[in-house]
Amino acid sequence: MANLSKTRTVFAFTSPRTIEKIIPEIHVLVDSFAGQEWNTETQIAFFHNLFNSQFYEGDKIPDNISLAARDRITRAPKALGFVDLKPKIKLTEVGEKLLSGIRVHEVIAKQLFKFQLPSPYHKVSAEKGFGVRPYLELLRLTNELGNLSKTEIAIFFVQMTHHNKFNSVVGAIKKFREDAKKNNKNRKEFIEEKFTKEILKIYAADIKANSLKTRESDDASLTKFVKTKKGNHIDYADAFIRYLRATQLITFDKKTFRIIIAPSRISEVNYILKKVDRRALAYNTESDYKKYLFNPSSLLLLTDNREYLEKRLAKLSVRFNSQANIDSLKDLLDVTEKKMISVAIQETEASLKNYKEFDDVIEVFDKITKKDVPDPPLYLEWNVWRSFVMMNYAKDIIGNFKIDLDGVPLSTAGGNVADIEIQYEGFKVLVEVTMSTGQKQYEMENESVARHYGRVQNATEEPVYCIFIAPKINEATLAYFYDKNIKAPKFYGGKTRIVPMHLSQFIAFLTIAKNNGFNHSRILKAYLDSMIKNNRSVDDETIWSQQIHDSIHVWTG
Repeated sequence: MANLSKTRTVFAFTSPRTIEKIIPEIHVLVDSFAGQEWNTETQIAFFHNLFNSQFYEGDKIPDNISLAARDRITRAPKALGFVDLKPKIKLTEVGEKLLSGIRVHEVIAKQLFKFQLPSPYHKVSAEKGFGVRPYLELLRLTNELGNLSKTEIAIFFVQMTHHNKFNSVVGAIKKFREDAKKNNKNRKEFIEEKFTKEILKIYAADIKANSLKTRESDDASLTKFVKTKKGNHIDYADAFIRYLRATQLITFDKKTFRIIIAPSRISEVNYILKKVDRRALAYNTESDYKKYLFNPSSLLLLTDNREYLEKRLAKLSVRFNSQANIDSLKDLLDVTEKKMISVAIQETEASLKNYKEFDDVIEVFDKITKKDVPDPPLYLEWNVWRSFVMMNYAKDIIGNFKIDLDGVPLSTAGGNVADIEIQYEGFKVLVEVTMSTGQKQYEMENESVARHYGRVQNATEEPVYCIFIAPKINEATLAYFYDKNIKAPKFYGGKTRIVPMHLSQFIAFLTIAKNNGFNHSRILKAYLDSMIKNNRSVDDETIWSQQIHDSIHVWTG
C-alpha cells in the first residue's frame, strides 16, 4: 500500500513515463514468477531477468535492486490493475487484455479512468480531502478549456485533489492566461514567478514546519525545496500527458503543441465525461476494489456500444454483418482506422516533397532543442523522419513510431526495431535518434543501436548504414561506435557502419541537401562510405568526429 501521508497534490506514474513500456515488463514478471510470492527474493530475481532482457534501457544494476523492482511493478502495473501481487503474483483479466495487444488504447483508457485517490491501494488521511479520478479530470479539463500546456498541468492541475475543485482550477488557469497576455516581463521569468507562488501556497504547512528536506538531497534550504517540488510537478505533468495520450483521446495541436481533445474522438470523450462517475468510490475491502479494478467490463466506453459501432462503420461506408458480435465490429473498425492512418501518412509525405515544409521542420527542431514540445523524443523521431522524406530519392521510408487518426505522432518506435528504416537503391539506412545525453546516452543507446544494425545487416546482402542523431554525442557513445566500425562480432553483422551526428550537424546536413539539390541516393552512399573509411583509418574517435563535422557542409560533393 502506498504511503501518501505527505501527499499534497495528485501524482502521475513516472516510472515508466511511457505506459506502453510496462507491457514487456509485465510479460517478464508473469512468465517467470506467476504463482510466487512478491517478496524481496522474487523482486531481485525479477529485476535480474528484466535487466538481461533486450528491451531494458541501461547497463547498470541499481544499488537497491528490490526497490527498483517495486518501482517497476507496484506503481503503474499494480495500481492500474494489470497485475495482482497478493496473495501470489498473478496476471489479472485486464492484464490479459493488455498483453493481448488488441485495442490496447481502450484497455489503458478504462484503467486510467478507474484510478482514484484515495483507494485501498492509495490511502490518504481524510483531512487531506482527496476525492478524485485524476486522469478523468484531466480529460475533462482539456475539454473545458480547449487546450492545456504542460506548464498549466504542472502548476495548477496537480492541485485538483478533489473533483469539486474543478471550477477553481479552471478559473486559476484562465487568470494565468490573462495575466500572461498582460505580462511585459520575460515570459520565462513570469512563469517561474507564478510557479514559485503556487509551490509556496501548496506546501505552506511543510514550509511553516521547516520540513524542507527532500528525498533527493540533504540540502534542506527553501530554495532547494522549491526547485525540487517544481521538478516533481513537471515530471508529473509530463507523465500525465503521456499516459492520457496512450488512450488516443487527446492529441497535440500541430502548431502550439498543447494537448487538445482528438478531433476524431470527440464523441467518445463526451460519452466518458457524461457516463463515468467522477467520485472516488468507497470500498469496504481491498478485495471489493480488486473486483472493480480487474474487471474489463466495470467501466464501459462508447466503443463498447453496438449501436455506436454500427453507426460509425456505416458513416465510414464500411459494410458489416448485422449479426456480428461487438468484438468483430471493433476488429472491422480497427482495420478501417489503420487504413485511415496509412492515408494520413501518405498525405504527410506528399506535403513534404520539394521541401515545402522545410521551414516548419527546422522550427520544430528548434522547439525540440528547447524542449518546447510535449514529448521531445517522440517529436525528434517524427521530425527526423519528415527530414528524410523531404530529402527524397528513397524507395521506401518507414518510421516505426505510431501516429493517431489525426496524423499526429502518438508513440515512439518499439524497443526491438530501429526508429527509422530507409530503403535506397542497393543499400539500406537505419536512423536512430535519442534525446538522452551524457552517460545515460551511452547506457541506453550503444548496444541497442548496434543490435538493431546487426539484425538488419544479417538479414540482407545489401550494405546497411546507420545514422545516429542526438542533441550531443557522448564521448563514450562516440568511442563505442568508432570501435564497432573497426571490429564487431558476427552478431552485429561484422564491422558496423554507424555515423553519429549531433542534431545541429544533422540540421546542417539537411540544409545542404536542400541548397545543393541532393538528387541521387548514390551521393548519400558515397558520403557514408567515406565517413566509415575515415573511421577505419584514423587513430582515434576524436579525429573521426572532427572529420564528420568538417564534412557536413560539403557532403553532397
